[in-house]
Amino acid sequence: MPSIFESQRLIRLSKPFRDFSKRLEVMFPDLEWNLKRAGYANVDAPLYLSIIMYVGLSIFILLLLALVVPVAMTDGLVASYPFLLGALLLTTLVVTYLFMLPKVDINRRSRLIDNGLEYMLKDIQIQLHSGVPLFDTLVNVSRGQYGECSKIVDGIVKEVESGRSIAEVLDDVGMWSPSEYLRKVLWQIVNAVRSGSDMVKALEAIAHDIRLDKEAKIVMYSKELNLWSLLYLMGVIIAPSMGVTLLVVLSSFVGGKYISQNLLWGVFVVVILVQMVFLTFLRAKRPHI
Repeated sequence: MPSIFESQRLIRLSKPFRDFSKRLEVMFPDLEWNLKRAGYANVDAPLYLSIIMYVGLSIFILLLLALVVPVAMTDGLVASYPFLLGALLLTTLVVTYLFMLPKVDINRRSRLIDNGLEYMLKDIQIQLHSGVPLFDTLVNVSRGQYGECSKIVDGIVKEVESGRSIAEVLDDVGMWSPSEYLRKVLWQIVNAVRSGSDMVKALEAIAHDIRLDKEAKIVMYSKELNLWSLLYLMGVIIAPSMGVTLLVVLSSFVGGKYISQNLLWGVFVVVILVQMVFLTFLRAKRPHI
């Protein structure tokens, strides 16, 4: 799915901010690097900053027209101050999210690459053992079903077919790879190509390290799951049940003025919300293997 920063319409609309964004580029020295690692191939730092400025300004103006101006015209300028503060806060949140988006995509791509990398390495090892040339092996892997790994290898094949040397392309791709393991794989292949050494053993060692890392993540998650299960039992089952029982007992002393049916319904809704947040948190903590 293409990023919003690759939208031709946004690129065209944000063009007036281009010159100012070039001046801001020095404040974000790692931005260009993060954009490459996130997979934004056609987006440079000035374009990225100009789109963020355009989107932020557009959202702020829309919020002013939709919330602040109507309130100021009907209830006065002072009454519109909370809405103005809310518009500023919401615009800040959107801009912050857009600034964090490359790092989010870097982590997402890293997980996707690591998921298919072990199986891709086994395929490469089998083909190299069978005597298939390295370039033909990469072509076969690019046509395989290895997700993000196949996409990256397909880009490598296209670069080599355009006339660049395979060692140079692998070295460049390894530089901006979001996955540490893929970076090691590509650089091991580059070293083997330049030195003429056996790359199969090196790839076997990396595949073994990936397998051990996955097993360690599973063990760590199982240990964390025991702790979170205990907290879930106490916070979502024991505490609400005992709390409701205590409220029922207290209602006989203070009457239904303070402890009513609406309060019990509120506790019920809070418990459901806490369970939803807890399950979402556990799903996010689960290792993607």
